[in-house]
Amino acid sequence: GFHPRVLREWYSFCNQRHITGTYKAPHPEDVEKAVKEAISSKNYDPKTTEIAFFGGSFTAINRGYMESLLETASGFVNIGIVSGIRISTRPDAIDDEILLLLKSYGVTAIELGAQSLNDHVLKKNNRGHTAKDVEKASMLIKKHGFELGIQIMTGLYADDNDSALRTVQKIIEIAPDTVRIYPTIVLKDTDLEALYLDEIYKPQTLGEAVKLA
Repeated sequence: GFHPRVLREWYSFCNQRHITGTYKAPHPEDVEKAVKEAISSKNYDPKTTEIAFFGGSFTAINRGYMESLLETASGFVNIGIVSGIRISTRPDAIDDEILLLLKSYGVTAIELGAQSLNDHVLKKNNRGHTAKDVEKASMLIKKHGFELGIQIMTGLYADDNDSALRTVQKIIEIAPDTVRIYPTIVLKDTDLEALYLDEIYKPQTLGEAVKLA
């Protein structure tokens, strides 16, 4: 997992401490430790093993810190211990310059936290980016030859099933290589929890979430 303290993401549904269980940002030594643990696994296969920096917007953190992590990770790619590096980030933290930098360090896959392609839903959930940002970033990632992943959420505040399915249709048109679907869960100490306690937001039931997914 990846949780930089230098990046504070205040989306209404997000609380990184509860998601990752820590405030501690990883160091290059932590990357080495994670790789050593992976290669000691009986299921380890260098062809299917990647180093992944998830749980935060990797390209929005301090540049020097980001490069120190990539420097360590790329060393394992170069000697064939892992097949590549996968990162997750915000759609509005992608441009040609950052993509060229990621390519130089051996990053192979980029996943965008899109969540929705409905601008009303994005605004209500304090995402700070638009559907157009997702589309633009996706095209750039593809142009530079990365594997593109898109992460979406169902059951967001101000969203409904019809809107979620319209988001899916737009993502099909973008044609990413991978998609992750995350049903919304109410976490403590978030704006969404306050909306839930005030009975303004009603989460999906498990059955509703499974059916929609």
